[in-house]
Amino acid sequence: MKTSGILLLLIISASASAADLDDVPPNTWVKVLEAETGGREQPIFVYAEKIKRFVMATGMQAYGGNVPRHYDTEEFDLANRKWINAYPPGVAEGRPGSGPVGEEYSRERAKQGYNGPVLFYTDGDHLRVGAGGQWLKTKTYGEYCCVPDSGKVFAYMWDKTLCYDVVARTWKDLEAHPRAKCRIWGSMCYDPVNREVLHAGGDGGSADVGTWVYSIENNEWRKLDFGSERFNQLFVRARQLRWQAKDLLGRCSSRHAVAETGEEAQVDLAAAAEELARAAEEMAAEIRAAKLRGSETIAAKVASERLEQAVASLRAVAPTLTEEITPAEIASARTIRVIFERVADALSPEPPGRARSQIAYDPTNKKVVLFGGDGLDRVLSDTWIYDCQTRTWEQRFPEKCPAPRGGHILAWLPRTGKIVLAGGYSRVPLAQEIWSYDATTNQWKPLLHVPLKAARGESFSRDCPRVTARETQFGAVNENNVLVCPNGTTVWACRVDPSRPDPSAALAKTAEPGSYVFNRIDPATWENEAKPDPKKAEEFLESLPINQWTAFDFPKYAPGTRNRWGTTAYDTDRHQLLFWGGGHATSHENDVAHFSVLGGFWTIGYHPDDPIEKVYASQPTPLSFNDRVHVPIHAYKAYCYDPTLKCMLYFDRAYNPLVREWEPTPLPGLAHRGPMYSHMEATLQGAVFYSEKGFFRLDARARKWRQLPWSGPKFGRIWCDGHCLCYDSQRDCLWLANDTFIIRYDMKTGQATRLDIQKPPAIGKWILWSEQVHLPDADLILLMRLFPKPDGTLGNVAWDPAEGKFYWVDLEYVAGDEPVEFEESPFSWSDAIRYDPKLKLVLLNNSSARRVWAMRFDRKAAKMTDVK
Repeated sequence: MKTSGILLLLIISASASAADLDDVPPNTWVKVLEAETGGREQPIFVYAEKIKRFVMATGMQAYGGNVPRHYDTEEFDLANRKWINAYPPGVAEGRPGSGPVGEEYSRERAKQGYNGPVLFYTDGDHLRVGAGGQWLKTKTYGEYCCVPDSGKVFAYMWDKTLCYDVVARTWKDLEAHPRAKCRIWGSMCYDPVNREVLHAGGDGGSADVGTWVYSIENNEWRKLDFGSERFNQLFVRARQLRWQAKDLLGRCSSRHAVAETGEEAQVDLAAAAEELARAAEEMAAEIRAAKLRGSETIAAKVASERLEQAVASLRAVAPTLTEEITPAEIASARTIRVIFERVADALSPEPPGRARSQIAYDPTNKKVVLFGGDGLDRVLSDTWIYDCQTRTWEQRFPEKCPAPRGGHILAWLPRTGKIVLAGGYSRVPLAQEIWSYDATTNQWKPLLHVPLKAARGESFSRDCPRVTARETQFGAVNENNVLVCPNGTTVWACRVDPSRPDPSAALAKTAEPGSYVFNRIDPATWENEAKPDPKKAEEFLESLPINQWTAFDFPKYAPGTRNRWGTTAYDTDRHQLLFWGGGHATSHENDVAHFSVLGGFWTIGYHPDDPIEKVYASQPTPLSFNDRVHVPIHAYKAYCYDPTLKCMLYFDRAYNPLVREWEPTPLPGLAHRGPMYSHMEATLQGAVFYSEKGFFRLDARARKWRQLPWSGPKFGRIWCDGHCLCYDSQRDCLWLANDTFIIRYDMKTGQATRLDIQKPPAIGKWILWSEQVHLPDADLILLMRLFPKPDGTLGNVAWDPAEGKFYWVDLEYVAGDEPVEFEESPFSWSDAIRYDPKLKLVLLNNSSARRVWAMRFDRKAAKMTDVK
């Protein structure tokens, strides 16, 4: 960083006072404190004018364990480079004024939340907010702000509205009714014009996106509505066109993957592209004819220009869609889909869904500024202005802006009357930068660029704060324009001066307003690897030996980890495995991977959403901003393909395999206990769902779940591991099994019958072992798991429902023309077995080994012996 780096080292070594910051070049990061303890993830961090100190509270100090813990709330004295434990009255005696409070305090806080989330604890007579513990996440996600006049800090955590008095050092639960939506991941800012707290961003699907305000006087939250009636109508139309663009992309991808029904394969994709182009032209004409006012006219003009770009791109790609679809055509269709997404963004009456985007109040213009954020599958670069006097949002379209990012700092510079942006992360390594924004002139200006350094394999610089895509950068500005940023156990400071940018600012990366940077798990990676050869795939399937498991040879397995602890759905109409899941300590992304049996390779439909949290027991929110389902603790057996709706279902959400997207409208009527206590199974009449909450079947025509009658003995709780729900198409019944008995449920009558099965010791704990499939031609239920035979080798087992007997089935495994032998069962909780009735194939997604197996089974030719 030129000579400023030398000055930085001198200041640190001399332990200089805060005044020495004036001797450092402006817009330069300086380490003002390095400590061994005290780091926090996503705490409250504000500058409190009342006490002339920075205040840091809650956040995650540790996830459990007896480690040195600082007090839940601290103050940072910049003048003395020191943290101060902000004890409330009457509890400070005998405790250290700074640093870890002590072993006893740490031990007590380590178990906070061990028996369920407990946000508060008491210290003396005072209510306190925890700072992490066993199972207790106290990250604030930016859900806080300071009211300068009163010295009160307001925060929102775990559906509670909290208030901290910086002078009294006391916390209070305001007991306000919680927000109905956007509960986490948003940002709060004080609006002095209306004496309200403005909340922007936050979690949820497209229907949940909204702006909320908290009335300090009335102690209540309420959602605001935005946009004129005509503007909102155009926004709805833009979202419809966006889905139409997704449909075109999905059809191109499915055709390339050899994963269409006969009817879908006849669709003229060139005509579909032309139809979308005409619809875009019509909408552009609607926009031009609309009588909009104010900032809506600017947004509409941008949307119209983007529509014209979409039309030109569609007309260019349409002629290429008449022949074989290659990755090049898919890439063009994906680019067009992105354009339509940006059309919808331009016509949004308020900021579209996002996480981790701080907002800042500009007192000169009486406006709140928002930039970018994390869209989960992408990071954003749009600029929004909230007018406190009119309570309206306006999207700005500056000439240039910072590169897309989330998790950055946004704050007001009181001395220069501008907004400062610092740091943040992207879906690719992002250099640490500082920018200023002038809301009056609508101009972004770079002030500092600290390049990434790759020393020792690191992709960050040691000359400034750093941030990862799973954490945010936080900071606050004092009255002298000094930006302070705690980063781990180090505290950085920077004297921001927009009039004197560092020479390195010329290297700052700019972007087109409203552009994105997507997740690096890219569908194109799999599309480019795939080599569609339907004739070769057909020859492979036709040559499969009877009663032999044969491994497919494909270029690249599905993304994510192998131990997903779940199942795999099977699209019997398009002959493809649909693999979704992860969660817990495995893959977090929500991609649905398609394995085309007729193509012989894996693909995915979209850049997956990353829930940006360290997921263990549950996701913090069920839906992404794209209405895609986040993976829960694990998907287990709670999803399947429904042949009547021709979609994959997870609870009340539907994934359309042709479009390769989750549909935005839920399917109502289902009651359940979550994935650990629920099973879903495909039947000829529609998907069925069982939990202790009831037995349901999807009515595809009505698009809702309906409860089925149940007469006879109850099955009771169904468990994610080991229990079974298997459809028998020959008898039109369901088999439910645990470790003790089997229930047969008749689909026509609703009658349940209990079978007390004599379970052979050789098959172990469970009767049908969670993953199994009914083979109608053989009238057997084939178990996926392998079991030790009397001779010590491993073998397949099948249960004959007509005889109520278990059989050893002698089946070989061959991969690459070489026999495969297993010392222990290679198929477990992360694998799945399915049957294709049209191709008469048994398919096994062996995700734990990144293999897919296929077999043609013939009972007459099979070697079967009783399991004694």
